[in-house]
Amino acid sequence: MRRRELLAGLLGGGALLGGGAIVMTGVPSITSEELPESNDSVEVDALEARGSDPGSTTVPYDEQLTVLTFFATTCESCAEKMPNLVDTQSELSAEPVQFVSVTAEPIGRGVSESEVVEWFESRGGDWTLAHDPNSDLTVTYDGIPYPKTAAVDPDGRIWWEHTGYTSTDDLVAGIEGALEDASEHIDS
Repeated sequence: MRRRELLAGLLGGGALLGGGAIVMTGVPSITSEELPESNDSVEVDALEARGSDPGSTTVPYDEQLTVLTFFATTCESCAEKMPNLVDTQSELSAEPVQFVSVTAEPIGRGVSESEVVEWFESRGGDWTLAHDPNSDLTVTYDGIPYPKTAAVDPDGRIWWEHTGYTSTDDLVAGIEGALEDASEHIDS
């Protein structure tokens, strides 16, 4: 019983001190020293699919926010999230945002390129579809577990991320928040 009282007292004192600090100094703001960490650009292989021009592409894109979604064709949550991504992309079509769906699956060994394209297109995908054969992009943005979505600025800073299934409203809110937070750091 005494241990609970002690713990409650310590937690209460910490909350009181933290609240007092905010009252005295205000809510902390992000400074340039506290920006999210930058990441190097990574080249991936864009596949030929609806909305996707085949060839090498560099991620993140210049002068706009890149919305990365890491997926696998064997992932049920990825399939469930795709309609919400389609709706989100449609809702944000006027914004300076580029969508990229990325898989690191072993194309040619575990799954064929046509199976990946069919999976993407049959679920409404109409943006860049990329293969990350060496998992460079996946490692850079901690893209596992699937599905993971991250809003990344041109300097590779992650402004918002979410893992797992989520609604269209939550995707739109997260990406719009990332756009607002990153806007002063994106040269347009």
